[in-house]
Amino acid sequence: MQRTALWLVLAVLGFATAPACRDPFGVDDVLGIWNTTSINGYSVPGTVVYEGVSHDTQYVRWAFYEGGQCTLTQQVDGETETFDDCAYTVDLATQTVSVILLLETWVGGIDGNNMTVTDPQDIVWVLTRQ
Repeated sequence: MQRTALWLVLAVLGFATAPACRDPFGVDDVLGIWNTTSINGYSVPGTVVYEGVSHDTQYVRWAFYEGGQCTLTQQVDGETETFDDCAYTVDLATQTVSVILLLETWVGGIDGNNMTVTDPQDIVWVLTRQ
């Protein structure tokens, strides 16, 4: 009986300390609505300096759909704009996301509920899953 109890305790400890198994990276990790929380270290909402110009940024929201399509909707300086000319690809081998927006490619990755992408001007955008 003691031997069985010891094996049970060891089994539970081994299970509790084993590294968490994670599903492989895939398109499902990208799908959904993502809110931009910072642009090059500037918090959104707030004043964001982009290429030397200050902008009152209320929100920048990304929507990633099945089939590689996406949209970006933003409210900046009191103007709301939506960009539908957006596509994305997922590279399973490198676990990266490439977003093509207005003929420019942004590249990044996902860590849990956060996505970090770098635009062609080397500006880092941090997005959080909604």
